[in-house]
Amino acid sequence: MVISAFGARRLLASVSLVALLSACAMTPEPFTPEQLAQSSKDDRTDMFKSGEPLSGPLTVSEAIARALKHNLDRRAKVMEEALALGQTDIDRWDMLPKLVANGNFTSRSEPNATRSRDLYTQTTSTSNPTYSTDRDNYTADLGLSWNVLDFGLSYFTAKQNADRALIAAERKRKAVHNLVQEVRFAFWRTAAHQELREEVDRAVAEAKVALDRAKTVERENLKAPAEALRYQKSLLETLRQLTAIQQELSTAEIELAALINAPPGTKLGLEVPKELKVPAWDLGVERMEELAFAGNADLREQGYLARVAVNDTRKAIARLFPGITFSGSRNYDHNSFLMNNHWYEAGAKLSWNLMNLVSGPDAIAYAETNEEVTKARRLAQRMAVLAQVHVSERQFHNAASQFDQSDQLWKVDARLFELSEARAANDAQGMLERVAGRASAIASQLRRFQTYAQVEQAYAKMQASIGHDLMPDAVASHDLPSLSAVIAERLVAWERGENQVPLADAPASAPAPDLAVSTAAEPAPQESALERLIAQVRQFWAE
Repeated sequence: MVISAFGARRLLASVSLVALLSACAMTPEPFTPEQLAQSSKDDRTDMFKSGEPLSGPLTVSEAIARALKHNLDRRAKVMEEALALGQTDIDRWDMLPKLVANGNFTSRSEPNATRSRDLYTQTTSTSNPTYSTDRDNYTADLGLSWNVLDFGLSYFTAKQNADRALIAAERKRKAVHNLVQEVRFAFWRTAAHQELREEVDRAVAEAKVALDRAKTVERENLKAPAEALRYQKSLLETLRQLTAIQQELSTAEIELAALINAPPGTKLGLEVPKELKVPAWDLGVERMEELAFAGNADLREQGYLARVAVNDTRKAIARLFPGITFSGSRNYDHNSFLMNNHWYEAGAKLSWNLMNLVSGPDAIAYAETNEEVTKARRLAQRMAVLAQVHVSERQFHNAASQFDQSDQLWKVDARLFELSEARAANDAQGMLERVAGRASAIASQLRRFQTYAQVEQAYAKMQASIGHDLMPDAVASHDLPSLSAVIAERLVAWERGENQVPLADAPASAPAPDLAVSTAAEPAPQESALERLIAQVRQFWAE
């Protein structure tokens, strides 16, 4: 046995030496070009493998459904929420007692032999040395322990992580709101590109032909030089305007494809309604403020952060108390000299870190200050949301007014172009009038689509500011046609002005925290409490 123990020690020393030398020889290993190329190929495959091919013209509802289902940013937010929810499952286990199994093996080259020495005379016994433990020994135990203080701290930590999961849900809601705004804006810009592309190309080709004719007239001195140059300048200005329209619309389709997670360069065919209608909106600003205070994603996030800060204070207070540990175990010792190799143990232990009594007041003061900071941020966020509600409401009405004017201007320019085309002759001046009229009509139609895109964006921004969710709490099926049908129904309902959502209709996936500041001892109706809270926020920032 001595030889085997010596061999085991040599093996352990060899393994330790190899590990030490390996650690000393560690050097950075950058990716090779082949690894980078393969990684790019694999990532590109993963980016688009879940996308469904386009089978027909793309509607607004289908574009939003595709973005909600396949957009990579939203998918990342969903995974963050799932990760936060997974942490809450782990926290449940942290509150349970600890069950620990231990095993130990020791080996000595020589027996643990001892002699006795007299306490008073300090003379060593002359008898032979004795030992009471084996040179090779095995021990094992299975113990259960539970610390009351650790349980309390784990409880507050679990509550904080549960609030952080709700924060992740609110951030996902905000990401969905922003995504819907971007999709609606990009859709109508792409619609403008689709509707105007052929007209712009035809007008550019006609302008180039007219410019070539004008240069021929100048070379042959058929008109005065000044008049010929002014004519060419007018054509070049028109051509520059048409080229600017081409460049402005050229990126819209790429942006929409990226939002719905289609490969860049995909040709998107859109189903554009013949008549563009401004969505109805009959909510007053006061009602919007109430809905925003109850359902806005940023405000709800601040409410959960406030609860996290409160639990930080509770944890700082809990650390001032002593910890009591209850333990019980089943033990085994292979020592052949023992009378009982198996036995049970049970005990209770009181431990108290007295330094926490010294540092505790500072920790509690810091936690309370953090609560005040969180409250100040919440009030600041409330004021920001109030401003956002008013700004988005004003932007919507301004965009609706601009669209109405752009629509009327487009109709007038279209009629003027028809008249100019009807009376245009084959001479150069008639072609200039026709080209200029076509360019003016195209520019007016572009402004019409642009202002309508701004209307859609402002409308979605108002919905986001008050916390309206385009997605319902539950969908019967998450396949793309069903999801698109549900979104289409919600869009039609919104456009009809069905916006009077009660305060209790906040999303069930993330219940609204108690964000109200207590101002009275007696309970009051929900709406009056919100009105008082709005007044308090305004007064706070007015001071």
